[in-house]
Amino acid sequence: MSQEARNWLAEKGYDRAMGARPMARVIQDNLKKPLANELLFGSLVDGGQVTVALDKEKNELTYGFQSAQKHKAEAAH
Repeated sequence: MSQEARNWLAEKGYDRAMGARPMARVIQDNLKKPLANELLFGSLVDGGQVTVALDKEKNELTYGFQSAQKHKAEAAH
């Protein structure tokens, strides 16, 4: 996860009145749900590696997926 993505999560997950209580919802909506869908139905069905970054123009997280086979092949070189 990029530092920019971490900072974005920290900003979105903090509220002056509630402290860090909204963090759980931010993590669920922006990390758990998208990654769970990929694990169950998408690019990560057979495992793999995920990179998370921030798209500054859209102000949202982006995800990069690498299959387990491709990751193993690159690690062998």
